[in-house]
Amino acid sequence: MEINRFLLMFSTTVMLIFGGVFFLRYLRIGEYLVAHLLSAVTGLLIFILALLWRQKYKER
Repeated sequence: MEINRFLLMFSTTVMLIFGGVFFLRYLRIGEYLVAHLLSAVTGLLIFILALLWRQKYKER
């Protein structure tokens, strides 16, 4: 389960960094940084998959 904890921390970090930069740039300048938005969404997907994986192996 060590890889699961790593995935949760990694995805949270990715969402905070890239999502935060996207949000701040959008508020200050009004421009969309598509690369940062896609990275934040990827972090969210990894986070959801890690939670589902944890739930699946918790039942066993």
